[in-house]
Amino acid sequence: MQKHALTLTTALCVGLAIGCGGSKSTGPSNITYVANLAASNEVLANGNSAGVVSSGTGTWTGVLNPTTNVLTWTMTFSGLTSNSSLSHIHAQAPTTSTAGVVLNFATFPGSTITLGGTSGSGSGSINLATAAPGTGLTISGDSLLKAMNAGQAYVNVHTANFGAGEIRGQIVKQ
Repeated sequence: MQKHALTLTTALCVGLAIGCGGSKSTGPSNITYVANLAASNEVLANGNSAGVVSSGTGTWTGVLNPTTNVLTWTMTFSGLTSNSSLSHIHAQAPTTSTAGVVLNFATFPGSTITLGGTSGSGSGSINLATAAPGTGLTISGDSLLKAMNAGQAYVNVHTANFGAGEIRGQIVKQ
């Protein structure tokens, strides 16, 4: 009888050890957002008042860690018709309209961007849980995330030739 009880106890302990340690949880997966910037995506595309047409392009990629709520982004652009002057995220607008700036890459804390040339790059991060208007944003981090998830946010790069924006890409969740 004691041998039977010892075998049953051993089997239960082995089963618990396998059940508890067999699969480790790593938390939710990162979420990737992308924007493919092109002159044809600008609402006022295909030329400026002087008849200049752009063939500039760029990419923006954001990766959200849902555990920390930190969005880390990188961006590159090239082929602009004149030197870049500004670059932003605009929010709460579909692909067919424009919206106000919600994050200025050149002035947002934790961001770096190369402006002043016909090509450049940038990177940075933002804690969407703690970001609030007045901290480099004009809306809350939560509102920015909601706009991105709804396809209502875009990235663009402005130039001397295209003051309203030379290239644009709608941010989409992958």
